[in-house]
Amino acid sequence: MLTKKRDFLIIFSVNSEIYIYNLLAKGKEEAVREILSKFSLENEDMAFRDIMERERLSSTLVSPAIAIPHAKSRSVSAFTYAVARSLEGVSWDGGQARIIILTLSPYSLASEHVLFLSRIARFLEDDENVDRIMNAQSPEEMEEVFLNYAT
Repeated sequence: MLTKKRDFLIIFSVNSEIYIYNLLAKGKEEAVREILSKFSLENEDMAFRDIMERERLSSTLVSPAIAIPHAKSRSVSAFTYAVARSLEGVSWDGGQARIIILTLSPYSLASEHVLFLSRIARFLEDDENVDRIMNAQSPEEMEEVFLNYAT
């Protein structure tokens, strides 16, 4: 189980391909599909349904500009996530999400899933982190924001 800040570093020490520098989608469903297309999923449709079912239960828009769509899913065998930035904003349940962090976890990692969500929420409470993500000039700079937080 992830319990320490350095464990957070393990999650964020991944290939920068999961950092989407300029999401093109304009709406929530389109954004979820665009983000999921970046993963190598055997069943992308299942992942989409799982995320959207979670959205039907309660919106994952956590501020007017930040959404954290997430689900436990049989479509993944390992913890999977992406950080996407939209310069234009994505229409999301009354807000314009500019930062979207999509997370999929297998059912076997339920406690890690919850811990990740709490840590990412805490991370995004810091306006400096949000500003640095929005002002990044590359996916690698976006990744650096997370790596700096975790070290």
